[in-house]
Amino acid sequence: MLNNPSDSSNDSAIPFDKCTNDEKSLNTNGTLLLDANANRSYAIFVNNSSIDITLVLGESSNAVKNKGIIIKPRGGSYEINKNNLYTGKISAVAASNCKLSFVECSY
Repeated sequence: MLNNPSDSSNDSAIPFDKCTNDEKSLNTNGTLLLDANANRSYAIFVNNSSIDITLVLGESSNAVKNKGIIIKPRGGSYEINKNNLYTGKISAVAASNCKLSFVECSY
């Protein structure tokens, strides 16, 4: 679900006008999903595979299975929005070959 909470100071949603939809293949080695983006205002990662995927806020070389944000299989997701905004590199790793879908939005 796209969740773009309002800014409490003026009750408006955080703006973005560009969204990139993508999918990356993962394996037991870390894979860079997104480069750092100072203009990122929203992102969502959805695991449609049958295994856990570990999301890592940082370099792919730091991606270790089960040491990060675990996204459960069959529709599990992790969302970045104004309440937990992170603009650095994002990587992921899995126990075997699978794919991760994601959307990144920026202004």
